[in-house]
Amino acid sequence: MTLPQGVLVVDLGMDTPEARDVWQRASETLGLRPGRVWGIVITHFHPDHIGLSSFAQALWECPVMMLEEEKDTAYQVFTEHLSFSSFFTQHGLPATDVHVLEEERTWAQAVKLPPVIQGLQANTYLGDLQVIEQKGHTDHQLVLYWPSRELLFTGDQVLDRITPNISFWPDADPDPLASYLTSLKTLQTLPVKLALPAHEALIVALSDRIDEIVAHHHERAQQVLTRISQPHTAYEVAQSLFRRPLTPSQWRFALTETLAHLEYLRLRGQVTCITTDAVTRYVRLTP
Repeated sequence: MTLPQGVLVVDLGMDTPEARDVWQRASETLGLRPGRVWGIVITHFHPDHIGLSSFAQALWECPVMMLEEEKDTAYQVFTEHLSFSSFFTQHGLPATDVHVLEEERTWAQAVKLPPVIQGLQANTYLGDLQVIEQKGHTDHQLVLYWPSRELLFTGDQVLDRITPNISFWPDADPDPLASYLTSLKTLQTLPVKLALPAHEALIVALSDRIDEIVAHHHERAQQVLTRISQPHTAYEVAQSLFRRPLTPSQWRFALTETLAHLEYLRLRGQVTCITTDAVTRYVRLTP
């Protein structure tokens, strides 16, 4: 497949008045207009990537594309407005905090998806760009690889300074951390001169950065193990790991990422869990 002449936009940002204004001004400055922008690729369903898709599609009159399975997740999350109250309560979050988190989820209700999103398949090409599925940060995130230029658009899979959030959610990947670590190994097989993440700085030594991220997760798993010689909820473990003040959104990520590590350890026989009175606690198994 040969790409049309013009511009392919990868990810967009959160739908805010400020972001819309930036894209309007960028379109005028760069000459982005219907016919010149031939497509928008969204790496994954999170609001800071897909949020402006309806706005941008109307602005440029072009298709929005993402992996087929990730597209299905997007429509589920942003049209069904799922509640996770019972999930958070099960893992130890106090009822008052659950209430705050549910109220804080207004971002989900504010996301307006295009009526049609074109589904892509992994291991296919958009012209010279290879579409690669990368699990972990979401169940079906995509990255784009340009072999002839050795460029990789990493989405949120690899970031320069921080480690991407890897979360355990109900009715999703049962072992997201393992999926993430496995996916990263596939990226290390690619010749990459420059990686372009969706946030923060460009990455010139991709394989080294991946090694750092993998080491971080193994270290964090060991930190989790040291905290559960006695049964603890995931929330209690998260409180001991994340010591600085966190916003409600950050607490959601802290709890679900702690759960990803706990489930990773449980599935490898190092941890077990006990559910009593609808509350789940994890405890380290003695070798």
